[in-house]
Amino acid sequence: MQKESLALRIVKITLAIALIGSLFIAGWSIYRRLPADPSDASRHATNPSGQTELTIVLRNDLTTAAPSFPVELYPLDLPALQREFRATPHLARQFDDFLLRRLQGVTPVRASTDNQGRAAVMLNSGNWWLHAKASFAGGETVEWRLPVSVSGGQSTVELTRENAYERTKKF
Repeated sequence: MQKESLALRIVKITLAIALIGSLFIAGWSIYRRLPADPSDASRHATNPSGQTELTIVLRNDLTTAAPSFPVELYPLDLPALQREFRATPHLARQFDDFLLRRLQGVTPVRASTDNQGRAAVMLNSGNWWLHAKASFAGGETVEWRLPVSVSGGQSTVELTRENAYERTKKF
């Protein structure tokens, strides 16, 4: 039986320690990027119920022409749904069909803008999907579909022509 040299033994121990250390660092890196635990309301609580006030504001150039309109907020993570749709394209032909299927049974939080183009709702922390559709004078309709991340404090979402999902006009 041949004995290992001291140098070879030191190299093996060093490599083993480096392997274990790199696995620990990789696991810690992944752990740090995980989303916050939604059940931990103490970190995000702004009032006793643990909800956050989300203010929805219609940009000034739109408020003069728009009457009040309904806004719906769904407790969905839209980017995650889009990734899931791309990973399994056989479930639906278009993302809208996939989204409609996912919205079945999900109760939205509803609000309506006032005459100044503002609405306020209380939401739990997490990822939400905002859907709003406004009809303007002159036959123009603007629809918004925006992912919204709510976490502590007060949040504001501004609805503009630039972040609209679709703009149509009837002649």
